[in-house]
Amino acid sequence: MDQHMIHNDLDRVPTRNINIIYLPSMVNGFYHSAILNIHQVKGGDELWEVAKRSYMAFKNSKDNNKHFSDMADLNFLMCKAINNPGLTASSSLRASLLTVFEDPVIDNTNETQRNLGLDDYMGCASVHGVGPSIGIFDTIRDGELDCVCVYPSPLHSREQMLELVDAMKMVLVEGGSCGKSEN
Repeated sequence: MDQHMIHNDLDRVPTRNINIIYLPSMVNGFYHSAILNIHQVKGGDELWEVAKRSYMAFKNSKDNNKHFSDMADLNFLMCKAINNPGLTASSSLRASLLTVFEDPVIDNTNETQRNLGLDDYMGCASVHGVGPSIGIFDTIRDGELDCVCVYPSPLHSREQMLELVDAMKMVLVEGGSCGKSEN
């Protein structure tokens, strides 16, 4: 599947001095720890209640080291899904709608990057085989929020992703203005 990215100023990403390491296509592996939580959301549910419920379930799982104890089970299930794509929704090899990472990446531009002419870049974990339908990778770069959205095509269209990103921006802006009074 093609991986498409939505990123501001993507054309500015330099291509020189990049080392790319390709793994053989026969290498199957999931070299991560994860916590799998499933939450049912209904049309009338409040966003912040769902967020609180999701976070508390995650925190409880992490406090009990579920990301380590469930790793073997998750790896087994992911390998079975690769061998039997029909086990995933619409045979898409997508195991979830969205992946969220707990710890933010904080990165500040340094002098070496400026000297090399590196204006912008992005980083994200790689998902091969079975994975989330959408990956959002956030970084605080030079004090500003920088997000990259990676999704499989044709499972999702660019229009769908732009609509999702616009909705996320609206939630962030509305959430950031909570408690502020207008003068």
